[in-house]
Amino acid sequence: MKFNFNSSTYSLKPKIVPLLGFIIGLSILLSLSGWQIKRLNWKTDLISKRINSFELPPSSFSQIKDPKLNEFRKIIIEGELLNEKEMYMPALSKRGNNGFHILVPLKTNDGKFIVYDTGWIPLKMKEKKERLNSFVENKKNFVAVIRTSGRKGYFQPDNDINTNTWFFVEPELMSKYLNVSFENYYYLEAVNNGPKGFPIGNQTRIYLRNNHLQYAITWLLIAFGLIGVFFFANIKKIK
Repeated sequence: MKFNFNSSTYSLKPKIVPLLGFIIGLSILLSLSGWQIKRLNWKTDLISKRINSFELPPSSFSQIKDPKLNEFRKIIIEGELLNEKEMYMPALSKRGNNGFHILVPLKTNDGKFIVYDTGWIPLKMKEKKERLNSFVENKKNFVAVIRTSGRKGYFQPDNDINTNTWFFVEPELMSKYLNVSFENYYYLEAVNNGPKGFPIGNQTRIYLRNNHLQYAITWLLIAFGLIGVFFFANIKKIK
């Protein structure tokens, strides 16, 4: 192919092998960019559903037919916390401070046991003697958020029953550890703070990291770069 530019004549006649490599490489880069756009739309929709569910007014837990299908719904549930059976989950607070989530069994009026995340405490308050005035005693109504049971992440360690350290909520193992028959497919996170301000509630993470637009643009720019490299590597000026 010949063309004129700035009073000069150029030819573009790439060889077969480089051309095939260029087409394959460009196709891959454009596919990756398109896939990231699909991920962007999926993630945006997922975040929107989470927000819409979380912002609904609290409803009675008895009205929720299938808790695991109503994640991030706020509910009101009556029961009693078994504070003598604490479990500790290392976590950062929303402000980025080191500490623990305190997990205990919630015994409902109909005899069910649900893993209940009472909230976050700083490292210095892990020992019970440091928060003697922060326990909820007797039956009461709790406002909580429904969460589905966690799964181990790729880089997460296993839950350690020997040190009572939990990196994700695993009701089946927690049942064996405490000899309590927990509901397996969901747990609850406290909305409100405990007495005297601890544990700190409302630690539910609604938003997800959503960098897919940046990734899509990055792959697209690399594709443009490949086009430029291919063009200038195969163009020749005709004297």
